[in-house]
Amino acid sequence: MWPYVILALILVKTSLLGLGGLSIVLALLGLLLLRLGLGKPEPWLRRRAAKILKIALGLHLFVYAMLLIKLFTLESWEDVPMFIASHLVLHHMMAAFIGATLIFMLIRSYFIFKDQLGSGQAEKA
Repeated sequence: MWPYVILALILVKTSLLGLGGLSIVLALLGLLLLRLGLGKPEPWLRRRAAKILKIALGLHLFVYAMLLIKLFTLESWEDVPMFIASHLVLHHMMAAFIGATLIFMLIRSYFIFKDQLGSGQAEKA
């Protein structure tokens, strides 16, 4: 369980720092590790981790797609300063949104794990 939690926390940090390319690589690495079954996670943990990683990957790719759409809609060189300024604002807003989404998903996963541990369904980590 812990390798996936640590990977998700690193993913949150890279998302909040605005390191989208690194976040995409980390999400893909996490999905690959899940597919290989590293650490033999329980089925509920596998589903939760896959959901967190897929949402992080999808949101980062969506932000890059929005950036490319904005880039291709530039009409002249006079639009470049406004593109840079709007990109910085959008970049900070989306980095905060992605980080907050992942944090709330991790907190929810923690409470699910805590409930299963209390009812004896999950092994002690």
